[in-house]
Formats: sequence, C-alpha cells, structure tokens
Amino acid sequence: RPPTTQNPNKSVSSSLGIQPSPSFPPIPSISSILRKMLMPFWRTTTATAVLLYLSLFTSLVNAKFSTPPTFQLVYTLNEFDVRNISSWSGGDGPRTTIPNNTAHPFPGREFGGGKRSQMRGTRAFGSGYPYGANDPNTIAGRPFPFGTWPLWWGNNTKGSDEYGPELDGIRPGGQLVVHPVSTTLEFYNVSADETYYLFADRESSFAMMTSLVAGCHAISVWPVVYDPVNGNETQQIKIENVLQYYRASSFALAYKGYNNTFALNTTTEAGYDQSSPLPEVVRYSDFYKCIDRVLADGIPIVDRPKMKSKAGMIAGIVIGSVAFIFLVWFCFGCRDSRYR
Repeated sequence: RPPTTQNPNKSVSSSLGIQPSPSFPPIPSISSILRKMLMPFWRTTTATAVLLYLSLFTSLVNAKFSTPPTFQLVYTLNEFDVRNISSWSGGDGPRTTIPNNTAHPFPGREFGGGKRSQMRGTRAFGSGYPYGANDPNTIAGRPFPFGTWPLWWGNNTKGSDEYGPELDGIRPGGQLVVHPVSTTLEFYNVSADETYYLFADRESSFAMMTSLVAGCHAISVWPVVYDPVNGNETQQIKIENVLQYYRASSFALAYKGYNNTFALNTTTEAGYDQSSPLPEVVRYSDFYKCIDRVLADGIPIVDRPKMKSKAGMIAGIVIGSVAFIFLVWFCFGCRDSRYR
C-alpha cells in the first residue's frame, strides 16, 4: 500500500508549536443570496417567462403576418379606410362607426365587434344579431356586427329594401348570389334531390364553396345572380326555404324541399320552435351537418383592426426578447448555484 502523504504545513506548524489560524466561511454576495432565495421558484419562473414571451411574440407576428383577407370592407372614401373580412376569422375587436362626412349610404352606423361564437341565427330572417336588434319587426337601421349587410328578399321584407340591388356595386363582398351545393353517393348516402343552396354575397359564397369542396366533398359549380323577379325559377330560392341564417342574416343556407310556413309571419326574435319542422332527409343528413359545421366555423367576418405602428411592434418584440433572455439567465443561475 502506498505511504500516506502528510501535510507539510501541518507538520511544520506542529513542530514549532504554532496553532493554525481559524478559517472563516466566505461572505456570500447579494446575488448569491437572492439566487438561493429564489431557487425553489426557478422552474415556475422560467416556464412563465417562456409563455409570456411566446404570447407577446405570436400576437405581434399574427397581427402583422395574418392570413390574407377574403375581401376588404371600405367604409370611408376620404382616406380609403378599410377593415379586412376573412374566412375562419375569430372576429371580435372594437366597434367602428361609419363617419357622417362621407358619401356612405349608412353613415353613423356601427360595424364590427361580432365574434365567431355569435355567428348562428335561427330560421327567422333578421336573427343572429349580437347587438343592435332593437326592433324585432324590422332590420332597417341596424348595425353590421360582422361587417356585411343583411340579405335582401325583395318586397321590402322586414324593411330590407334599404339593402337592395341598387347598392350591389358597394355591397361588402359583392352582389347577392345563389350557389348550389351537392355531393355524390361516393361520400354520403344522399337522396337524388338533396341539393342545398348558399345565399350570400359573391365573395363569401365563393370562399365557402371552396371550403365545402375540401371539407365536405361538395361538387364545384358556379353561382347564379339572385333575382327574385326575373331570375330562372329553378335556380332561385325563397325565404320559406331557409334552413339556417348566419352572420346577422347576411348568409343563409336553404333547401327547396323545405317550406317554413312561419317565415313571413314571425319577428326577428323567433326561435326554432316558431318554424316548421325540418324534413327527415335534412334532419338525418350527414352532408347537411357537414355543410352547417363548415359554414358556422368559416364564413368570412370582419377582423380586428390592424396594428398601425411598425415601430411599436418592433419595440415590443425587442423588449420581450431582452426580458426573456434576462429571466432565463437569472433563473438558470439559480439552478446552477445549487451545485456551487
């Protein structure tokens, strides 16, 4: 066994009778004291910092690089102020008032603020307004919670003539169209006459037909212009055919085999119980359920306003990044101090 090595300093000190000086623990720094105090919380703090940073960064990036709009809503001609109307948007955001000093046909009315969760109405024309439905007997004078105007059925139905075809040139999304929606037996057990119809502005109808082809195996077809007077009767629909209104009654899904005898004799507040029962071919149709689900989730609605300040966006990203790096450094320092 190798010999035990003696401490030479200890041997000399002992031989001279000198006692070794006592050793004192080093005085901890303020930084190390803080680290030890915060050591139990380093994991929680790090996770919180990461989540806060990602939330800030994601919201800023989404505001700048969001999905392109389905179409734009122009509400002033002085500065050509616009808001985006997008498919699958969550909506929400502040309400905006259309200025009185423009040539807009509806000055002083509010638009925006409607949420995706408020999309559904009932089978009553004029249903589905999250705010502004003060008179249940008419839709005249109402705001536009989702940015779009309500449908027009002719004959001033529920006061809708103020949104008539003479304003199609500036109607958000374009003129009203009827879009047939059908499928094949390859994907659904449908009856021979099971064709549904979208009734909406042109841009919204095209956007949802694209989604229905992809999501419900619908057959791609062209829409026809809605014309209750001179249109081809086989291509047109009636208010009694509507199965469901969406987006403050600016979008409807219809089926010609359905005849709602209450359609013209109810208020805009009427519920489903104040409508004729659905035909069994519709009630038990998986194809209808798919269409309804896609429309409720995807119909274009007005987005939140865009962030206008690029400088503020950049500053937010920089500040968030610096704060994130500092917190991660500090918290990992707490962890490392455990091993010193």
